[in-house]
Amino acid sequence: MKDSWQNIADILAEPSAAFARLKSEPKWIIAFIIFCLFSVGLTWVTYPFTEQMIQQQMIDDGVPADQIEIAKIFSKIFVFAAALAAPIIWLLAASAILTLAARLFGLNNAINFKHIYAALVHSSLISILIFLVNTALLVVFRDVDDIKNAADMKIIPGLHLLLGPSENVKLLTFLSHFNPLSLWYLAVLAIGVRIFADTDKTKACFWAVIIWLLGIAPEIIFTS
Repeated sequence: MKDSWQNIADILAEPSAAFARLKSEPKWIIAFIIFCLFSVGLTWVTYPFTEQMIQQQMIDDGVPADQIEIAKIFSKIFVFAAALAAPIIWLLAASAILTLAARLFGLNNAINFKHIYAALVHSSLISILIFLVNTALLVVFRDVDDIKNAADMKIIPGLHLLLGPSENVKLLTFLSHFNPLSLWYLAVLAIGVRIFADTDKTKACFWAVIIWLLGIAPEIIFTS
């Protein structure tokens, strides 16, 4: 139990120590519970903005008002279910893909699915922290009525702000992930890859970018 809490603290302050412990003993349950609780909690805080975005999209698509009211009931169930299910599915899928990649490239056979899964769960706590910061900024600096699409909910300063007004929401959403906090997340991922794969910094950075792209891909694909 003590090691689990130490891993959570160190993933923020001293990730190399956290990954070293996870490599020898892949404990992930407490980190996973915290991840799920924050995912659902932050989704609840941002739901008024998400609801406004969904409603605006339906209005733009010409959906009748009575159908919009019905859809709003089901959208709440869908949003909260997705907030929990989507990250879990991604963690499992990404861990499986990376485990397969590790075998194909002949990496340490002692590193298996549970090790990679534990590392990704702990790394995802950084993503939750980024979500927390964005949520705080969203609540403070944006009104619900200002939200027209998914890009409007991205408040952390990123490259999307340099693009200016654009109807390409997917591009704006993608560019929004290029921000200072994402660099922190990439750095943590690179440290994890270097320790788990016993590789050099260049290869670790390359695979960190691949993992990062896997993480943001679903959001960009399903953004409209």
